[in-house]
Amino acid sequence: MSDIRLAILESGFGLGGWIPRALDASVQAPRFPGLKGDKLWMAEALVAAMEGIGRSSPNPAVGALLVQGGLVIGQGATETYGALHAERVAINSADVNALQGSTCYVTLEPCGGLNGKQPPCADALINAGITRVVVATNDPHIKAGGLGLTQLKNAGIEVESGCLAAEAKAWHFPFLAYQDKQSPIIIGKWAQTLDGHLADDDNHSQWISGSRSRRYTHWLRQKYDAIMVGVATVLHDKPRLTARESALPHARDPHKIIFDPSARLSSASAETLTALFDKTESLGPIVYWCTDPRTLTLPPVLLPYKDRIEHLPIVDTHNLAGLLAHLAAAHRKRFGRDLQSIFVEGGAQLLTLLMRADLLDACHIFVRAGILGGSRNRIGRLERGENLSLPLMQRTDYKLLTTLAIDDDVLIECVHRRYQFWS
Repeated sequence: MSDIRLAILESGFGLGGWIPRALDASVQAPRFPGLKGDKLWMAEALVAAMEGIGRSSPNPAVGALLVQGGLVIGQGATETYGALHAERVAINSADVNALQGSTCYVTLEPCGGLNGKQPPCADALINAGITRVVVATNDPHIKAGGLGLTQLKNAGIEVESGCLAAEAKAWHFPFLAYQDKQSPIIIGKWAQTLDGHLADDDNHSQWISGSRSRRYTHWLRQKYDAIMVGVATVLHDKPRLTARESALPHARDPHKIIFDPSARLSSASAETLTALFDKTESLGPIVYWCTDPRTLTLPPVLLPYKDRIEHLPIVDTHNLAGLLAHLAAAHRKRFGRDLQSIFVEGGAQLLTLLMRADLLDACHIFVRAGILGGSRNRIGRLERGENLSLPLMQRTDYKLLTTLAIDDDVLIECVHRRYQFWS
């Protein structure tokens, strides 16, 4: 039985990084007693990368660690978009006299070649006198991929790739997958009971998962660029959709997307809309309201929010890929940068529509050790129209990355098998 592994990532790692750190920023070394040598230092580089959560997008939140004589002499994470990359932050944090002959552990291939908003990190590593660079995973970017490693090798630096590659690819999944897909990556998240319910038959869902699972969810809200919910979830739960309970650092709250194909918000009472947008609209940069194109006039009570609400038409719920393309274009026009990832938190109807269209690229699923019963609010069941029902041989398969017990919940994280990162 010793050859059985529950998942492919090292214990505790997932799409959100090293999950114990995501739950508690104060977790200190020794954090990885089962790892040694390069794997130990790369694990610490991945933890360092988590300091860049939310602030670096659309750049990846890279971590870098400098080691000399078995001691960490510097570390860093990617700063805000356009500012320093992780390697330069790490070099700047170290004693310049200790850099000569040191090893740099970095979670993503250092940039090289042409200058972007920052000069190439390969130059900084060479000039610092670093003699060995260990890289977790290569950069798939069509213009940058491979340039950094080639530059380092040409300078006589020893380069090794693939150390904790799966763990780094999980952390950098939105960036890596976006380079492949060139449209927003869709990540589903839901909490369910053992019998598969996301809420009871009266639509109560607060709370199925435990408090620490919700804390991890708030961490993930920082990781992804936007959060998307269906209108039923908005009306029943009036969620704030913020990262308020996330472990530090708290870099941002996500853009918010409301999926409202039948324009239910337009017919809601002024009192409901005011209460709703005082919560849901607060602390977020913008709300994208995706609704029936015939009802794109903002209700009078929402006029105070007009600068932070953008209407987007839903012409056909069977063409969600078209809606996502429209969202990406609107975001790029408003902010001048790509919308790389959308975190879909429900409800069951919206998640099922995305599954039916085979648009879920990855999933975070919290399974509560409890039984609820009932007949509604289950994945795969639509209130109107065709339910999700596939023959066994046509099922959509995902690759299991990690499982982790969080109190009375079991976290399952997986990615769609169309991504070959872990093959």
